Amino acid sequence: MKRVRRKQILLTALVLILFGLYTLPLFWMVTSSFKTEKEIVSIKWLPAQWSFKNYQVILGRAKIGQWFLNSVIVASGSTIGIVVISIFAGYALGRMAFPGKKLLFVLTLSGFMIPLHAIMIPLFLLLKDFKLINSYGGLILPGLASPIAVFILAQYFKGIDREYEEAARLDGASEPQILFYVMTPMAIPAIITVAILSFTFAWNDFVWPLIIAQSEKMYTLPVGLTTLAGGDVNIRYGPIMAANVMASLPAFLVYIVFQRYLTLGVTVGELK
Repeated sequence: MKRVRRKQILLTALVLILFGLYTLPLFWMVTSSFKTEKEIVSIKWLPAQWSFKNYQVILGRAKIGQWFLNSVIVASGSTIGIVVISIFAGYALGRMAFPGKKLLFVLTLSGFMIPLHAIMIPLFLLLKDFKLINSYGGLILPGLASPIAVFILAQYFKGIDREYEEAARLDGASEPQILFYVMTPMAIPAIITVAILSFTFAWNDFVWPLIIAQSEKMYTLPVGLTTLAGGDVNIRYGPIMAANVMASLPAFLVYIVFQRYLTLGVTVGELK
């Protein structure tokens, strides 16, 4: 009994240490956004006087409002598109039987093994031919094919008991009605999980917006903040920390509000 309790204490201590190490940079970023430049350079953990001056500087001098709007449009558009496409693809791969299904599923999963850097140049040239460079379409469309989203929904749909589908068919429901009125409501946890992952990835994405957004007006927050940190020598650490806090808030709030769905969404099994 003492050994079990000792093990639990050690595991709890390890979790707390890891949690502290993980949140330390976040703590430093948030507190630094309220510090003076001198306090940041001298590595003081807490500001002597909490001030919103850094936020006023960044809001007054940077185009963070436009960058924030661009990020909202790109992240929201990508999330909606991924969810819609993944529901149809996940249902087909998880519930329906058709020739070539296994091959199609393998091809879908092969998307995990193809990094963006491997297809970046041909994808850019393709979008250039369609005149989608420096546009919302160019920022959103390439991210709509999400293998992880299709995989999560396919596995979740597959785990739903066949009795629900059979009962709907006996009542005369068509395939679209089964999908939208039976399967989709039951897969809400998985759908929300896909939405959270998609929104967070699109919100934090840096490489692709850096390539496609060729004018400051089309920058998303990650790209805009990077150019701000490297381009304006008059903006110091404090305002940049404030900008990072504002950029992190939407993704953080999404996780806080929908965190209980994350566990449910990735748990695949029988529904009772």
